[in-house]
Amino acid sequence: MATTKNTGETTAKNREAAETTPLLSASAEDGLIKTITTNPSNGHVAGSSLTSEALLPYSSQAPDDEKPFPLYQILILCYASIVEPVAFFIIFPYINEMVERVGHQLPENVGFWTGTIESLFSFVQMFLIIFYGRIADTFGRKPVLVFSLAGIAAASALFGMSAKLWQMIVFRCLAGLFAGSSVTIRTMLSENCTKATQAKAFGWFMFSR
Repeated sequence: MATTKNTGETTAKNREAAETTPLLSASAEDGLIKTITTNPSNGHVAGSSLTSEALLPYSSQAPDDEKPFPLYQILILCYASIVEPVAFFIIFPYINEMVERVGHQLPENVGFWTGTIESLFSFVQMFLIIFYGRIADTFGRKPVLVFSLAGIAAASALFGMSAKLWQMIVFRCLAGLFAGSSVTIRTMLSENCTKATQAKAFGWFMFSR
């Protein structure tokens, strides 16, 4: 009787051991977690696989529509996006007088140099905007964003302290050289939002601009 009872307990344990058990210590390849199943009748081991998503709780598998709108992050990015248009338009009220007095230009030449200096910002930016996108993919979004904002702020300050016409031209080009925040911020906006909230995020962005 004791032998029969022990045999029954052993069979029950074998049945429990035959349950499919994930090997948490095994490495996952291509999102699959390997598992094994042991057949107590013949001792064969059968392999199977489960997706890693199947083992995650339901809360981590929530669809994009249920994710909240990251308002705080969007407002921070919108605030940072104001720097570039401010740096571009800030010289417009005083550039004519600055070219005439600091640049020592005749009144008939003021219009030419004013338009040239104003357009140099966008002209230089045009050639570097794609390059900034590649740098952001290589070194990360935040380093490129901080580098751009700090550089454009310094260049704008140096432009205001220019004492000669050639200095105004150089520092205006330098401001355009650091004008890479627009493409970086647009990328960060899309990455912080889902497809359901991207339109709202870019609405805030364009309002701030």
